[in-house]
Amino acid sequence: MLYDFVVRVPGIKAAFAVAALGAVLALWPAGHAAAAEWAPSDKIVLVTHASAGTSIDVFLRTVQDIWTKHKFMSYPVALENMTGASGDKARRYVAVQNRGNPHLLFGFTPQMMIVPIRMKSDITVGSFTPVALMVVEPTVMFVNADTPLKSVTDLIEAARQKPRGILQGGGAFGGPPSLMGRMMADEAKVQIAYTPFKTSGESVIALLGRHVHFIMEQLSEADQHVKAGKLRVLATSVALQKYPGLPTFQSLGMKFRTLKQFRGIMAPPGIAPEAANYHIRMLDRTRATPEWKQYVSQYEVIEEWVVGKEFATFLRDEEEVYRRLMTELGLLNK
Repeated sequence: MLYDFVVRVPGIKAAFAVAALGAVLALWPAGHAAAAEWAPSDKIVLVTHASAGTSIDVFLRTVQDIWTKHKFMSYPVALENMTGASGDKARRYVAVQNRGNPHLLFGFTPQMMIVPIRMKSDITVGSFTPVALMVVEPTVMFVNADTPLKSVTDLIEAARQKPRGILQGGGAFGGPPSLMGRMMADEAKVQIAYTPFKTSGESVIALLGRHVHFIMEQLSEADQHVKAGKLRVLATSVALQKYPGLPTFQSLGMKFRTLKQFRGIMAPPGIAPEAANYHIRMLDRTRATPEWKQYVSQYEVIEEWVVGKEFATFLRDEEEVYRRLMTELGLLNK
């Protein structure tokens, strides 16, 4: 098209035509690259609603460390823990205050989907630009190592002997661990009380202090305390190489649904597709590094790589699962 424009103008001499063509082509790649090959022009900030040490924090810090160590970015990469209001503070910061900002990324978990459903919030999963789903973390049942509870059967029997006397600790009620605990209790026909904490990290501290009887969290939340002999694992949602003799809930004959504790990346709404694609490429490069493989191995997370529109579809499907489940459990008005 550019060639036709130059050579078909009447009266233009060949030498001038070549010069004109060269001048236009010299300008063309720069403009085209700006549209098709977006790159950061400022520092990248990774935001999480959770406190330091939680599973989503560990996930984002792994990404941050890899991007920094391998110089994936020409600018610094920062991480901000924006806690408060059951994650609403972080959600609004990303979706409203930073609308259109391609330099900010949001660590996304099921909790960021569930709380808006219960709160009937205007900031929902559809308020963000989907980037990538990267891992799913197994859910593990932990008890204090000093407790007489040695198995899930022991825990269920204790709950049967003392209705609502067995306490499960965890983050805000409505998250996957609390729903799984409720479904387990319903299936066993026992009553288990739930004690919510501001963060799942606080529930681990409560378990260490024997203020609750058990928690259902990820390895990244409490595995170090198992290694130190302070906590004991009773069961898991999927088989773990780290604990080869640990039964799964399914192997124990339990049929309740084990919910996906996924970890992914979202961006603010209104960013250019080229910026979202850039972040997808960087995250794909992240998955190939030794540090990422170490993270996957250490915490026995399950890699799932779903990006863009397919990630959006996954999130809509998960949102419907939680909406239906919470309705069935009487946690959400129809």
